[in-house]
Amino acid sequence: MEDTIKRVLEISGMTQKELADKLHVTPQAVSKWCRGESRPSLDNAIGIYELTGIDVIMMTNTARCSKENMKMKDLAAIDDYSKAQAEAEAILQAANIRVNYTYPVYKLCSLLLPAVIGLTHHQMLNKQDKQDEQDIDYSWIFTNLSDYLNEECPYKQPGLYENYLEYAFFRMGGDLFESFEPYLMPDHEYCRMAMYDWYRFGRAFIKSASSPIYNELLVAITELAALEDEYFGACGE
Repeated sequence: MEDTIKRVLEISGMTQKELADKLHVTPQAVSKWCRGESRPSLDNAIGIYELTGIDVIMMTNTARCSKENMKMKDLAAIDDYSKAQAEAEAILQAANIRVNYTYPVYKLCSLLLPAVIGLTHHQMLNKQDKQDEQDIDYSWIFTNLSDYLNEECPYKQPGLYENYLEYAFFRMGGDLFESFEPYLMPDHEYCRMAMYDWYRFGRAFIKSASSPIYNELLVAITELAALEDEYFGACGE
């Protein structure tokens, strides 16, 4: 990210102080971004985009992209939760989440991501998506992550689910709890483990704009969700 922030300053012609003043942050904060000691919050990343037209999250991901470490996979092959956990760790490593973020944020992502992979696998088997008409493949992992950031959910019910990803897990939980015998649903145990980590993530993650972990996690999820564009954009076959 530090190289990206330096590139923003170079392209925009702004000094660190000028960027800080426009974002209403301290010059020390921008200096830390440039040294790689911290990262802009999601609000500040949006602010940079509004000021300069540069998407620092996408720019960072594209610079990191390589066909060697980002390959499309067969979602059907990730058919149990241990494989989902292994795949999640591979994605987190490709995105440098453990290196670029604090350990609590990495641990939260290591709960969220395998749960989302499990959800996506369940959606594929049951052909569940927003329109119930599209085929669901590996890219839907990142689509589901994006849905965590999108609060425009037609089924929004405060306290129950506030975005589409929460609603999707609610649907999967309904399938799970209605299946009293494992044979009634092909991925019963897979769903149970995914739901378990989803609830662990929810209990561990306090949604508060005043929390630095909250802001940092939103940026991390944004970066992970943006990997979809690397599969089908800069790194597309």
